[in-house]
Amino acid sequence: MLRSGGSGVSAHEPDVLENSTEPEEQVDVDGDNEAEETMEEEVEYEEVEEEEEIEEELEEEVEEEEIEEAADEADSQRGSYGAEEIDEERKHAELLALPPHGTEVYLGGIPPDAYEEDLKEFCESIGAVTEVRIMRGKDSSESRGYAFVSFRTKELASKAIEELNNTEFKGKKVKFSTSQANHKLFIGNVPRNWGEENMKKAVKMSGPGVNLVQLLKDLQNPSRNRGFALIEYYNHACAEYSRNKMSKPEFKLDDNAPTVSWADPRNAGSSSQVLDCSLAKPHTDQKPSGGPNSQKSSLYSNFPPTLGYGLDGGAYGAFGAGFGAAGFTQVS
Repeated sequence: MLRSGGSGVSAHEPDVLENSTEPEEQVDVDGDNEAEETMEEEVEYEEVEEEEEIEEELEEEVEEEEIEEAADEADSQRGSYGAEEIDEERKHAELLALPPHGTEVYLGGIPPDAYEEDLKEFCESIGAVTEVRIMRGKDSSESRGYAFVSFRTKELASKAIEELNNTEFKGKKVKFSTSQANHKLFIGNVPRNWGEENMKKAVKMSGPGVNLVQLLKDLQNPSRNRGFALIEYYNHACAEYSRNKMSKPEFKLDDNAPTVSWADPRNAGSSSQVLDCSLAKPHTDQKPSGGPNSQKSSLYSNFPPTLGYGLDGGAYGAFGAGFGAAGFTQVS
């Protein structure tokens, strides 16, 4: 009996064990843990999404700022370039508003105590005066005894020379004559393959008032020029402005750095003198025709011509140094 009872107890033990494990198996039956894990994952995903959105917004703001800065810089550059162009156009207009070449006269023998206003009042008895310049010493303000007076028209300038020459001004007789204010430039080291249109385009970009461009042809090869040109301007002010621009290192004729000088106006009466030029030869070769060296003339075809215009030492030919035929170097 005791044995069967013992076996009865042992027979119920598996049920007890099974019952004891059932609660552990039913802990997550309602799915609460999975819901919590899902919620945590959703929260983490939302946080990541928010961080990515914030980063994207920051990147967009940075890009917008960079675009705005680039646009501001471009506007600033355009503004500066535009301002420079406006200033250039205004300066050109001012130069062209000045009287043309031929309206300036030379006034010599003026007393040392004469001032610009005195001369202007004296000359206005003829007509409108646009400018008076008394020449003074470089190291002092003392008058050098002569001046230049610009009238509104060429006719007034001619009339002043006729009527005021040898008249008295402040107790002294003064001399009126035509001014030799230069309005022509010599340009050397021009590319030999350039034509007149190339030269016109280059000089017109450097300043206003270009009246005439003379690019001399090579006598041996008409398709090429001789490496230099003469430019005539509306007035001295336009010529001076262009001379300063073309004398800067950045100004080039293709790859050539040009030489820019005042042309000698002493033979300016006929422009044909510029074209009817002869070849300059060393003095030793200037012998009568038919002599032993008469056949050598062709050897000097590359020498500079003796032109009606040479290189002048100053803007005012009548008083500048360097008169006569100019010895300049031709550069290929």
